[in-house]
Amino acid sequence: MQKTICLLLIIFIILSTNELKGDQEKQNTTQSSFELPIDLNILFSKVMIYHQEGGILTGLLVGVEDKALKIRRGGKDIKIPANNLAKVIIETEKKTSHHTLQGALLGTYLANLIFLRAENHPTAYMRDPGSIFGIFLTNTIFVGAGGGLGYLLSLIRQKREKVFDFKGNQEKKYAEWERLRRFVIGSTQGPKKVHISIQAGHVFTQVSNRYFNLLKNNDYYVSRYICTSSGCGEASDFNLLRKLQFTVSLSSNIETGFALIWSGEPSLRASTWETGSSSRVSQSLSTTGYYGIGIYKPFHKHMPKQTAWNVGVGVGAAKFDFSLNTHSESWYPYNEKSKDHIISKTLFSGVIFTELNIYLYRSLSVGLSADYVFVPSKYAPEIPEAEIPAQKLRHGNGCIGFSIGLHL
Repeated sequence: MQKTICLLLIIFIILSTNELKGDQEKQNTTQSSFELPIDLNILFSKVMIYHQEGGILTGLLVGVEDKALKIRRGGKDIKIPANNLAKVIIETEKKTSHHTLQGALLGTYLANLIFLRAENHPTAYMRDPGSIFGIFLTNTIFVGAGGGLGYLLSLIRQKREKVFDFKGNQEKKYAEWERLRRFVIGSTQGPKKVHISIQAGHVFTQVSNRYFNLLKNNDYYVSRYICTSSGCGEASDFNLLRKLQFTVSLSSNIETGFALIWSGEPSLRASTWETGSSSRVSQSLSTTGYYGIGIYKPFHKHMPKQTAWNVGVGVGAAKFDFSLNTHSESWYPYNEKSKDHIISKTLFSGVIFTELNIYLYRSLSVGLSADYVFVPSKYAPEIPEAEIPAQKLRHGNGCIGFSIGLHL
């Protein structure tokens, strides 16, 4: 496993070096062009222009050239030379649909995390929905509430003004004109450099699934319904908080950062009764991984503009807590036995993953994700009462799910 991760790291470093070199050469040989389409977020925005000789002209912003601003007035496009500008005020409207969709996505996710999380299980496994209709109805309410809240927040500052003042000497006027032109074509915003994503998904459990099947085959009643003094909860295989990821862009197709991955698995309880005796088994696995990660975007130049395919690898350490408890009783004569096997260690760990993201807006994306976490295997003792032998357990697992990304 360590050889595999090292090989992946070497490949990533080579690709990163080549891409950074290529981007640098491209920047040195390609001149920036100002003949770009107007930023769609401000196209047809209301604009008020103060002339150097006096007078005010209003219209709709439709474009910019090297030395002129273009507005539409009375159905005709008018060019106002840059040297004739005293002040320009552009009124822009915030997109309420943007905030509504953002509120619906984030609100639904947070509501599930808060209200549908299974009690007494590692990280944030979702409660067993039981009924598909029930979970659909619940999330419909969450979508409506989150979208409504996002819409209301967007109304607080629905409109804003951007002011460009051309007072001062020729150098200051030129700098202000460049600032205006970059704003109109959208280059003031530039590509987003900081990326934060939350990922959730179906976990292909290995440890808990193995014990579940072994105990069930030995006539135990097995359940993920766990009760403690804080409450009860039955977990599904869907982890609402699989990964929290933070990266920054080094180039157009290389990112680096860190990730927290909660790769623990749902706990289980098992019991069996016979004449004059009973046995109980409980098992839990909680794992939190801390990883430095690198992301490479293959074929980024050939992908559709609003999509991004990420391939990543990470290395780090995982805080690993495994517990196996057995308890048996017999009454004729009375005898009671209890055994606890606990492993609590910090182990070397690695992760490989891929993501296919679709950008709904420049600052918001949703996508599909898949990963596999490597954690060293450990031995677990036998369970004589259940006729389960000692075994070497693979504590890593994989996950397929979705992601929500914020880009700053």
